[in-house]
Amino acid sequence: MKDRGKVSFIAYQDQENLGIGYLTSMLLAKGFDVEIIDFRLPKEEILRQLKKADPLIVGFSLIFQYYVEKLRKLVQYLREHSVACHFTVGGHYPSLRYYEVLNIIPDLDSVVRFEGENTICELAEGLIAGKDWRKIKGMAYRLHDKPVSNELRPLIKDLDTLPFPFREKGKEYKCMDKVYHTILASRGCVRNCSFCSIRKFYGTPRGQIRRTRSPYNVSKEMQKLYTEYKTRIFLFQDDDFFLPGRLGEKWVLDFIAALEAEGLANKILWKINCRPDEVNLDLFSKLKKVGLYLTYLGIETGNQTGLKVLNKKLSLDDSVTSVRVLNQLGISYEFGFMLFDPSSTFQSIKDNLTFLRKICGDGSAPVVFCKMIPYAETDIERQLKEENRLKGSVENPDYDFLDPKVDRLCTFLHHAFYNWMFTSEGMLAKLRWHRFEVVVLKKFYPQVKNISEYEEFLRGIIASSNQLFLNIAEESASIYEDYKSSSEYQLSSLTELLNTELRKIDINLYNGMLQFQTT
Repeated sequence: MKDRGKVSFIAYQDQENLGIGYLTSMLLAKGFDVEIIDFRLPKEEILRQLKKADPLIVGFSLIFQYYVEKLRKLVQYLREHSVACHFTVGGHYPSLRYYEVLNIIPDLDSVVRFEGENTICELAEGLIAGKDWRKIKGMAYRLHDKPVSNELRPLIKDLDTLPFPFREKGKEYKCMDKVYHTILASRGCVRNCSFCSIRKFYGTPRGQIRRTRSPYNVSKEMQKLYTEYKTRIFLFQDDDFFLPGRLGEKWVLDFIAALEAEGLANKILWKINCRPDEVNLDLFSKLKKVGLYLTYLGIETGNQTGLKVLNKKLSLDDSVTSVRVLNQLGISYEFGFMLFDPSSTFQSIKDNLTFLRKICGDGSAPVVFCKMIPYAETDIERQLKEENRLKGSVENPDYDFLDPKVDRLCTFLHHAFYNWMFTSEGMLAKLRWHRFEVVVLKKFYPQVKNISEYEEFLRGIIASSNQLFLNIAEESASIYEDYKSSSEYQLSSLTELLNTELRKIDINLYNGMLQFQTT
C-alpha cells in the first residue's frame, strides 16, 4: 500500500508500550508510516527526530498522570520550535479528564479518548484528505476555546479482529540471553476496587467492560513472537488474567490446550497478574506445567478495614492461602501492598506489618509498600473530595491522614526506604531481577551447577532484607505513635542502623552472586 504520510508517537517506553503497539499496527495496515520516540529522551533529541520525520500527526501517550506537567513543557517547547502539525494525546487520564488536559496543555489540538485504534486511523485519514476531523467519534477538542467531547466510540467488541501489536526489532528485552516480551490477553476488569481507574476507563464508553481474546489468538501471537523474535518469556499485562467462574476456568484450560497445540508448552516461561482468591492448587499446577513461573498478586492490604476501604471483596485468608499454594507449587510471586491508605491508623499499620511478616518473612518474596494514590475518577478520589481531604496537584494528588502523626511516619518511611524500594537500581529491583535470573537458569540452563544452592542463598538474602524493613518500620511506628523529645535521636539512630545493615546485605548479595558465577 502506498505511503500516506507519517504518524510520530511520543511514548513512555519502559519495556513495551502495548497501547502504542496496537495503534501502530492499525496505522501501518492503513498505509501510514509510523515512528515511536521515547518520551524520556531529551527534548532537543525529540525535536530533531520530529523535524526529520515531518509527521502528519504527533500522538503523545500519557500513561501516568504525574507526567502531565512534563508533557505540557515538551508540547510547548515543540510548538515554540515550529512543529506545527496536529498534536493529540491519549491514555487513561486524558480520556477520563480531557477537559483538564486541554486546559493545562493549550498547545494540544485534540484528545483521543478511550480505545483509540479506530479513532487515530480516522483522524489520520481525515487530516490527509482535508476533512473536518472534529466530527470523528471519540475525539475531544476546543470549541470556542472551551473543551468539548464528541460522542464516544464504543469499545471494540472482538479483540481478535485487531492486528497483533507492532514490536520494534532490535529493541528486544533480555534476561541472560533469553528474550522477553509483554503481551495482553484481555482488556478491562470486572472488579471495582476503589483505588483503581480501570473500571471507570472501560466502563465509560458503550460496550462490554471486560473482553478477552480467544486462547487460539493469544497462542498464535506467542508463536509469532517465539519464531520471529526468539521470545521465550511472556509477561502478561492483563489487569486480571482470569475471568470469574466457570467461563474463566474454561478459557484457561483452552489456553493450555492452545499452547500445547502450538508446541510451546514446554519451551516457554510466562507471568500473570491476578487476585489472591483466583489461586487454587489444581488449576495452578496445570499452569505451571505449561510455563507459568511468576504470579503478581493484588493483595494490597493486611487488615480488615483496609479491605473494606479498597473494596477488594477479599478475605485476609484468601491472600495467605494464595501465597501458601504458590510456595507449594514452586511458582514465584510478587504482590502489591499499600501500607498506607486514607483510613490508616497506627493499629492498622501494625496489623499490616504483622501480615507482611506472616506471608513473606521467610523470604518467599521481597517485601514492598506504598501509600495509596487517589488517581483521577476513582472512588477514593471522590470520597476524599467529599471529606475535603484531597490535596496536591493533578500530577501529584495527595491527602492527609486523620492522625497527623501517621503523616510523619509515612514521610519518614518513604524517605528512609526510597533508594531501596522506589528506584530502578535499589535493593528491591536487584532482588527481583536476581530471582528472574534463577528461574531462567533453572528452565533453560539446568546443567549449570549450584543453581539450587544459589536460589536458597538468594531466599536468605530476601528474608534478611524483609526482616530489616519490618523491624525498622515497626520500631519507627512505635516511636511516632508515642512521640517524645528524644524521638528524633531514636529516628536518626534507626536511619543509621538501616543504612549500615542495608550495606551489609548488599555486600553479601554481591559476594554470593560472584561466588556463584565463579563456580
